[in-house]
Amino acid sequence: MDVVEVDGLGKTYPKGTQALKDVSFRITKGEIFCLLGRNGAGKTTLLRILATQLRPTAGAARVFGHDVLREPRAIRPRISVVPQEARPQMMLSAWDHIRLMCMIRGMAKEEALRRTKLVMEEFDLWEHKDKLTADLSGGLRQRVILAMALIADPEILFLDEPTIGLDPLGRRQVWAMVRRLTAKGVTVLLTTHYMDEAEKLADRLAIIEKGQLAFLGTVDEAKAMAGTGMRVIVESAKANGNDREVLEPKSNTEILEIVQRSLNDGRRVTFQPPTLEDAFIKLVGGSIEE
Repeated sequence: MDVVEVDGLGKTYPKGTQALKDVSFRITKGEIFCLLGRNGAGKTTLLRILATQLRPTAGAARVFGHDVLREPRAIRPRISVVPQEARPQMMLSAWDHIRLMCMIRGMAKEEALRRTKLVMEEFDLWEHKDKLTADLSGGLRQRVILAMALIADPEILFLDEPTIGLDPLGRRQVWAMVRRLTAKGVTVLLTTHYMDEAEKLADRLAIIEKGQLAFLGTVDEAKAMAGTGMRVIVESAKANGNDREVLEPKSNTEILEIVQRSLNDGRRVTFQPPTLEDAFIKLVGGSIEE
């Protein structure tokens, strides 16, 4: 079942900047759908339109069958949004953040206390409940933010660059939580410009380039479309050898020939499978750092 439908969506800001142009795709229930692109590509604009925070100027978008322009009140109770670089209040405890969000959502005091404890245990935050947010690691702070977003049991969670600024362990903690949510049937729309994040998480992805859809499909389909194949790296067996070759064989037979020849010459052989970053660069014609 499609829970998000986007048809010919466009957004032009008042001063003439065109952030999105003719974007179309579908997202099914329980899917992790990733919007991938460079900074300024239009990812956040698209997410904000679907979250009913921004009005499109062309095309249509529906969430749960409701038009984002005409029926935002039917959509908002069923979604939660974690904006880019969301920051908690440093002098509040993890417990207070979540309890206050329960009360903002309209829960009675006893229900807020029960729900806060339940969510903190679910997110492995209970042992940190009395710590000030200032004393928590980046990964734990992001867990608090996600716990606040999930107070209302949303059917769709919009995450805008949720791991920006986190260390590798913190990023993987967030990834694990996202997978746990989708296992329960929650749909996740995630924006990122981290290639490894999209490769690890996405059931499907859309690559946005200059406001337009450059690719729509799975990670494997992106790699196949880009024509990126297995690389074979041949180098000296010595640690500091400088005769490194990177080869791109066209068949398994050619790979076997390279391996046999290299072993006979006493050289080391390693394999580098295709990556999403390789596909991204070929599809949009530029590096992620640009």
